[in-house]
Amino acid sequence: MSSDKKVESITIPFNKVPNGSLQSELRNAMEVQFRHKFYNDIQFPYLHSLGIKHVLQGFGNEETGFVGILHLWWVNENSGIVYDNPRKSLVEIKGIWKSEWLDHPHEAIKLAQRIEEEKPYHENMLIEVHRRRIEEVAKKQAQKEISKRILEELEEEQEQIPDNILWN
Repeated sequence: MSSDKKVESITIPFNKVPNGSLQSELRNAMEVQFRHKFYNDIQFPYLHSLGIKHVLQGFGNEETGFVGILHLWWVNENSGIVYDNPRKSLVEIKGIWKSEWLDHPHEAIKLAQRIEEEKPYHENMLIEVHRRRIEEVAKKQAQKEISKRILEELEEEQEQIPDNILWN
């Protein structure tokens, strides 16, 4: 499978990339903050079950420059984390989201294309199958509605014709 997706330009300046220690501190802080928001999302416990096993998020701004792209991916491993007061959830999460930082957007694009190619299904084909099925169901419902209205109109016409008319 090949990807024909276009890549939009990045407006964050590369000439302001933070130095090694500052970049490392920024990346650590941003990853902690992103993970906190990510883990508290109501959809979070279900993502890996829905097939969402990779998340890419870029960080940077005009002032600081390009910090990097965070790649989180799901692995079905025991995290080894023991909680004093575990949060009660409807879904028990077994596994962890590992992470890495990518230094250039082109690396993220290559990674996203590789992830897309490794999927055991083709998303556009799935969407087309669902679209066709929805169209088929809608046509059947429309036909039923039309038949129902025609029958109602015929019954109304029958009610309007008097019974004592002689037909020759």
